[in-house]
Amino acid sequence: MYTSASQQLVQGLEMTRKMLELLKAGEWEQVSVLGAERLKLLQQWVHTTDPSLAQQQIGVLQEIQKLDEEIESLGHQGREEMAQHLRQLHQGRKAGKAYKS
Repeated sequence: MYTSASQQLVQGLEMTRKMLELLKAGEWEQVSVLGAERLKLLQQWVHTTDPSLAQQQIGVLQEIQKLDEEIESLGHQGREEMAQHLRQLHQGRKAGKAYKS
């Protein structure tokens, strides 16, 4: 059975997986909320866990890091797509104003 610290880390991993799932579904706000909760949980884990236990959980930590990299990459792509849509919207508005003039 997991210790309390191990349960926290596993919960952090589950939250990370859920964040990735939400991001892929375009649920940006939910990703942000869950990310803040996960950050608090993992910070608590870091501050309360014995370093020897952390070493035993290296596989879980590496999986969280791998998923974080994927989340960061998808988040960056999403921001770029959003910026492109906003540029197109702005250009459309400029064209509409010019047409009305």
